[in-house]
Amino acid sequence: MARRTPRNTTHGDGTLRHAMTIVVATICIVIAVIVGVAKLSAQWLAGLSSPTTKDDTGAYCMAKQTDGVMSYALTTEQSRNAALITAIGVTRGLPDHAATVALATAMQESKLTNLEYGDRDSLGLFQQRPSQGWGTVEQIMDETYATNAFYDGLVKVADWETIPVEQAAQAVQRSGYPDAYAQWDGLARAWAQSLTGEVAAGVGCRLPDAETSDPKGFITGLRNAYPSVAGAQSGTDDGGTTDGNTTGGDADAVSVTLTMPDGLSGDDLRRTVWQTATWAVTNAHHYGAVSIAANGMTWTRAGTDWTGTETAGNTVTVTFA
Repeated sequence: MARRTPRNTTHGDGTLRHAMTIVVATICIVIAVIVGVAKLSAQWLAGLSSPTTKDDTGAYCMAKQTDGVMSYALTTEQSRNAALITAIGVTRGLPDHAATVALATAMQESKLTNLEYGDRDSLGLFQQRPSQGWGTVEQIMDETYATNAFYDGLVKVADWETIPVEQAAQAVQRSGYPDAYAQWDGLARAWAQSLTGEVAAGVGCRLPDAETSDPKGFITGLRNAYPSVAGAQSGTDDGGTTDGNTTGGDADAVSVTLTMPDGLSGDDLRRTVWQTATWAVTNAHHYGAVSIAANGMTWTRAGTDWTGTETAGNTVTVTFA
């Protein structure tokens, strides 16, 4: 009987071990990728909810979503532009959704900054092009003109109030990247809800101490934004200036009382109070306001949160150093 030759399993076992090594390595790579994506997603979400966008002085403003889960930071320049865009929509009588679309568009086009440059001849908050009939360079660089021009285009879009934000924005802008507007939907909604007064005390700014203040300039700016809101200045100003400016330490406090239009009541009055108050907060850095009181709640430069419990009222009081 012929002797059987023992089967050599060394090569087979080596092949199996090699295959198992590849499988394990592949699983590890997949897990690493998943963990990495999760970390990046968490960091991205944290970036949206933390004040990553600050001025050189460390100043920034925050808007909170109605559910309180996310907050969105902007610089004080971006915040002022967001307030201007929203105020124009409000005074035109447009629904709140118009401000959401406009803010998402301006964030994508210019990061809410009035840029003097852009792709080809694009300029300004909305990167509008003189060559495409949006206006002259001077007109487009005027934030008020540019915003009205955007709204003029938006209201011509069929069903703009019901279609997704990115579709409404694209219908006006005709961008080469139509899906890009969607990434700003959350930020735009949070800021629009607060600036239109839909949400009370929704915007606050963390600001350094005010070095100068301009209450008269503040009143003029507010009247340009919301012409129906009446403002009266009280207090004293012995800072030795003739334009209403005060400089820290050598002038008594000055307050400005803003009174809502007659005939408002209920939700209309409440919304108008918070439209005015949030405009004041986003402009506090520019005009040197140190505190704002509205409907039983108070904001100071020390933080982004309002303190107190909301009550009914029809005035907003802004105090300057």
